Amino acid sequence: MKRVILALALTLGLAGTATAQQKVGHINVDELLAIMPETSTAEAEIQKYAEQLEGDLTEMQQEYTTKLQNAQANQGTWTQLRLQKEGEELQAMEQRMMAFNQSAQQDLQRKQMDLMLPIIEKAQNAVNKVAEDNGFAYILDASPSKAIVIYLDGGDDVMPLVKAELGIK
Repeated sequence: MKRVILALALTLGLAGTATAQQKVGHINVDELLAIMPETSTAEAEIQKYAEQLEGDLTEMQQEYTTKLQNAQANQGTWTQLRLQKEGEELQAMEQRMMAFNQSAQQDLQRKQMDLMLPIIEKAQNAVNKVAEDNGFAYILDASPSKAIVIYLDGGDDVMPLVKAELGIK
């Protein structure tokens, strides 16, 4: 019985020692992505695309407003049938604008993912290389927006190493 307890104690002691020797690092991924030059290029392209979509929607809204004002101005002179048709067209235009707005938001999110994914992958590859080259067992994301690391005291900040790996000063 004493041998079993002794063996268990030694095993736990060795496991604790092995765990204590693992290197843990951390990096603020939000900050890393923000300083990568590709990010500002992608953000500019996303902003430009968003402005184009907004311009298209504004044109649709102006067309709708013009048609509505025309219908209101001619309400006294148009036949009931014509007013009904104009009302149906206005409703159809409203539905098209709502559908366009939803599609535009989805398309903008898709564009953002398409442009940002290669940048995120590049950052991830750099973190992986730094971890392998420097013997880290874990690298945690310490970005405030992620709330993955809620307390940080110790470990190594690998930001300088990853910046060097990416060629960022």
